[in-house]
Amino acid sequence: MHNYLPYVLFAVVVVGLLAFSARARRRQRDVEHTRAEAIVVGSEVMTTSGLYGTVVARNDDGSVQLQIAPGVEVRWAFAALREVTSLPDAYRPADAPAPDADDATRGTT
Repeated sequence: MHNYLPYVLFAVVVVGLLAFSARARRRQRDVEHTRAEAIVVGSEVMTTSGLYGTVVARNDDGSVQLQIAPGVEVRWAFAALREVTSLPDAYRPADAPAPDADDATRGTT
């Protein structure tokens, strides 16, 4: 029995690492799914490069159309959208209402 003890301990460590890794992947998948559900037409988002825009369309090919200025739309990969946010006041059109404090804490508008 003493000859098998190192192998049993090694197997327990490997199984523990695999379980921990699977749990982390599942948690990350859930976070991504929640983020994807929050990004709908009309959402104000920030891309991974810091560009703010409003989602005007979600395409079937995994991309979105962002309006970054009046009349200016650009296509971005969905994965490049970093977070749902409110536009900074400096970039908000003068006639657009400011978001509520509740909206800012939830990250949606």
